[in-house]
Amino acid sequence: MKRLLYCIAAIHRFLRRNLAFITELFLASFLPFAWYLVNRDRTDVMVCYGFTLFLAVMLITRFINCIDSDWKRTALKGTLLFVTVPVGILELFVVYNYDAILGAGVIGALLETNLNESIEFLRMYVGLREIIYLTALLALVYLFHRRKLWRRVPWSGRAAVRLTAVFLLVAAVYTGRMFAEYNELFFRPVLPVHRFVLAMDIALENMLAYNELRKEAVTDIKLTRNDSRIQNVVFILGESTNRNHMNLYGYYLPNTPRLEELQERGEIAVYTDVVSPHSNTIPVLQKLFTFSHNESDKPWYKYNNLIDIMNAAGYKTYWLSNQESSGIWGNVAQYYGERSSVHRYTRLRESREDEGILDEELFPLIDDAVADMGDGKSFIVTHLMGGHGLYYNRYPYSYHKFTASDITLNVNEANKLIVAEYDNALYYNDYIVTEIINKFRDREALVIYLPDHAEAVYDEGTGFAGHIEENANRHMIEIPLIFWASEKFRGKYPEKWAQIVSSAERPYMTDDMIHTVLDLVDVETEDYEPDRSIVNEDFDSQRVRMFDGADYDREIKEDHE
Repeated sequence: MKRLLYCIAAIHRFLRRNLAFITELFLASFLPFAWYLVNRDRTDVMVCYGFTLFLAVMLITRFINCIDSDWKRTALKGTLLFVTVPVGILELFVVYNYDAILGAGVIGALLETNLNESIEFLRMYVGLREIIYLTALLALVYLFHRRKLWRRVPWSGRAAVRLTAVFLLVAAVYTGRMFAEYNELFFRPVLPVHRFVLAMDIALENMLAYNELRKEAVTDIKLTRNDSRIQNVVFILGESTNRNHMNLYGYYLPNTPRLEELQERGEIAVYTDVVSPHSNTIPVLQKLFTFSHNESDKPWYKYNNLIDIMNAAGYKTYWLSNQESSGIWGNVAQYYGERSSVHRYTRLRESREDEGILDEELFPLIDDAVADMGDGKSFIVTHLMGGHGLYYNRYPYSYHKFTASDITLNVNEANKLIVAEYDNALYYNDYIVTEIINKFRDREALVIYLPDHAEAVYDEGTGFAGHIEENANRHMIEIPLIFWASEKFRGKYPEKWAQIVSSAERPYMTDDMIHTVLDLVDVETEDYEPDRSIVNEDFDSQRVRMFDGADYDREIKEDHE
């Protein structure tokens, strides 16, 4: 006990002597991320993070104090504050304007911004109010340091030592909880400057990789036919959506009520036997919007892509995304976005960043596109987060409909909870998809909803949730495909709608999706093949659907029937 009391007293003296540096470094590091967490109603996480960060700052300070030179210690502390405070202010600015923290997505956008764009950026986001806020913040920092306000804190006496002991105990408890319950945050970089450096490194790496892709990609478009007339084509690109978890496809929980209502009214065609060519986003996107497919003999970027073709056919193209704006996993989607007439993202975000941004944040972007498109021809891609893990990040609390008690799978309670969270994500996805549809209800529009791939969620009692390319099962590739047509579209193109409805039972793999889209809009290039379009009368229903070297119909599907 004496040794413990001696340690607490020593820590108390350490805090008294270093309170100014610890407080300044802590606040510069803590405030941006704390604000970000509070915006997401994660106050409990913020408290855990605060105590954990304070202990980390104490350890950093203790390490610096081990240096056997006064001027070196002073110089190191000054340098650390000199770089941390400005980066902390920058991160506060990013949280204030983008509701995001410093990451490679933000840094990449800054690096790719030219002088004129920088000036426009400052005019847009930095006004009198922002200048007042910044001035007040800098004044507080100056006042705290100049007036040495930390010296006015009553830190002497037994009461202060006891308070230190209580604080250390509480901090240890919350740090343990941080490690146990929020370990994805526990191992984050502690200081904003650390996050900044790591983000800068990743952003530069991503930019180099993306520039190589742009150099190699084929962009010459030669249309052999262009009879396109359909005014609006909307492609809702979903994410990680297993049709076997949708009540619309026979799942036992009622998580697709809005789509079922559209089906009862005859407004949608629900395709029943569609699979993706891969179980990961990158390889799917390499095929979904190009003429590359599983039998191709050259890289995907050596083929024309759908965005360029629709541009050449006279469509104004839009890429509206709630996924990453940069990064090694986002480079393919980013490439398509850059090829579009308009590309916008809900957040500046890199592939490795996942902050639980809800898909409803796409709605303002879609509204802007609808207002912008006018009476011309438009092709709009909306890229959702859908059912991507972590599943509880994909829906608001108001869509927390199902719980572990609703799940009948033969798995443990923890896994049942995860399944319920996934089913809630698809319940929310049902709302997102139908709301996007409703935005085009009064226009001549055809809407296609198709996820990139599916998701296994402990299905059939297996011990795995997620998607992998190697040793994948059918739950990772069996996806929904849904067509919706407005009343104006069905009235103007009854034969096309009849084609779509009559093809709903055909077997299909989505590496041929570009052929279907071009068939529907009456556009062709030399690579177009009518027998690869599921709505065409010449469709080849005997095509072998190969997945990872296995025949889906004979080796994957039949094993589970």
